Amino acid sequence: MSSSPWIAITVIENLPLKEGRTLHWKGLDIALFNLGTRVVAVENKCPHMDGPLVDGIVSTFEGRITVTCPLHTRRICLESGQTLKPATDGPCVRTFPAKIVDGLVLLQENTTLDVI
Repeated sequence: MSSSPWIAITVIENLPLKEGRTLHWKGLDIALFNLGTRVVAVENKCPHMDGPLVDGIVSTFEGRITVTCPLHTRRICLESGQTLKPATDGPCVRTFPAKIVDGLVLLQENTTLDVI
């Protein structure tokens, strides 16, 4: 089975370290975060009340890289999309495959949009 192609979105220099930037892609707002050696992409919407995750603070919580929603301080794991604080079995944030290759930020073209 062949993998989906990767689409160049921007250059890594356009993503400041540990700050979010919004990408409008496939009808969604995607929050891109530069973590230094890699990038992560999540839907730019907190599952609690749709707060803009792109405006949140990136930090570490319980050993995981998180973004804190600016509306109600919920901590979202940037790798899994899981809400860590408060801990919940509720809905997660959608995550999307992203990577850096030769200074380009890439997203996988045919990303599944199912909630993890």
